[in-house]
Amino acid sequence: MNILLLNPPGLHSFSRDYFCSKVTKTGYIEHPVDLLLLSGILSEKHQVSFIDSILDNSTPCELKRQISGDNFDAIIFLSGTSSFPDDSRFLKNLKCHSPNLILVGIGDVFRDEKVFRSNEWLDAVILDFTNRDIMAFLENDFDSIKNMFFRGNGTIFVRKTAIPKHSVFEIPVPRHDLFINSRYLFPFSRFHPYATVLTDFGCPFNCAFCIYCTLGFKLRPIENVVEELRFLKSLKIREIFFKDQAFGADKNRTFELCKTMTEIGGFSWSCFMRADCISPDLLKAMKIAGCHTIMFGVESANEAILERFHKNITKEKVRYAFSCCKDEKIDRLGIFILGFPDESEKSVRQTIKFAFELDCDFVSFNVFMPKPETPARKWIEKQLPDLGWENETLDQSGFLPFKSYSKVSSSCLETLKNWAILRFYFRPTYFLRRIRKAQTSFELKMLFMMGFSMFFSILEQVVQKITVSCNIPQLDAFRKNLKP
Repeated sequence: MNILLLNPPGLHSFSRDYFCSKVTKTGYIEHPVDLLLLSGILSEKHQVSFIDSILDNSTPCELKRQISGDNFDAIIFLSGTSSFPDDSRFLKNLKCHSPNLILVGIGDVFRDEKVFRSNEWLDAVILDFTNRDIMAFLENDFDSIKNMFFRGNGTIFVRKTAIPKHSVFEIPVPRHDLFINSRYLFPFSRFHPYATVLTDFGCPFNCAFCIYCTLGFKLRPIENVVEELRFLKSLKIREIFFKDQAFGADKNRTFELCKTMTEIGGFSWSCFMRADCISPDLLKAMKIAGCHTIMFGVESANEAILERFHKNITKEKVRYAFSCCKDEKIDRLGIFILGFPDESEKSVRQTIKFAFELDCDFVSFNVFMPKPETPARKWIEKQLPDLGWENETLDQSGFLPFKSYSKVSSSCLETLKNWAILRFYFRPTYFLRRIRKAQTSFELKMLFMMGFSMFFSILEQVVQKITVSCNIPQLDAFRKNLKP
């Protein structure tokens, strides 16, 4: 079959992959990791093409012209809670013009079974992009499918098999040759272009606000990962972003991976980790293997909130992890969530203050969004059964208009978030420190690009607010052309 992997167009720079959709805040565009992993699986038997309309900045009309002459049998596309209204209009239109075209979706919005059932143009939804369900679906081998919603023989099938924590999966080497593109930008890269690698799926922890705890957790054998790393080495790729949500959760495995990466040599990389997975000996091994930046989900300075939402971490553990990273000269990104349910403005300000106290190299401030299937969402649905999610845009970056679930209004949360970003990144001392720490010319270039994009992102939100409140068409046109 002739299959297209598609990241659809959008008015904003949407990141839709790995069941977590949002608008990117600093103009960077990441590889869609779900499509990346599927590229290797599908290429074993099918002809695979890839189009990233966000990367190409193409409009729906341009994309339709681009794919109309290629006679695709199936399109596997990304969508999400932040972009689904526009995505569904475009894809439904495609289906109307090509009724035999198979449309298969991936994204957080499809974790809700009702979304699949109510969109008859959609043929299937992938719930686990690391297994071979999609191959079985395309071959009409419905009995072999474990984690998909799909239509077949006039019937709707719902297959949801729980993934045990600490299970194993193997994949063919992904088609990085389709995805390596200089326009993909990762804000912490030191070399360019870069590649994205996934060595585990899901998360073994139980944070109630996070969608990854609902996926189960499974690991790739080290030998399977190393095969991919050697392929990247042959492509002369030095920079890697490990998109594991729990890098380091299995400490012995992480030591083994770092040892192998050191033997291969020449890699520069970043990853996500939990603060309670940090130890000085592990950080030393990671540093030797090429790690330069670690992203930590700090979430909140309010320990009652952390306990209530099962983060199971303390401020002291966070401080210790950041201190150990600083000793090893590894950069630290702190990721924070503002506006937890019932949170006060005082608590939000304490979290912002904590970000400065930690002496982060980078920060990411997001707003609380109850994503589909998360324990937090289910809790809110019980409290507010008539909430009506259907018309809601869930964008955790806080760029698009959002609803506040805390004691703080959405307008105040947006103001506090933007104030915190500007106050952190636009300090002269911060810029001077980052310039001194930059080790490559590309890293220095990314520093200025991030600052420029961040300023325009906040400016666009201000113009958007004025547009909505004043209903001025000229301003709406101006907002659409604000992308730097």
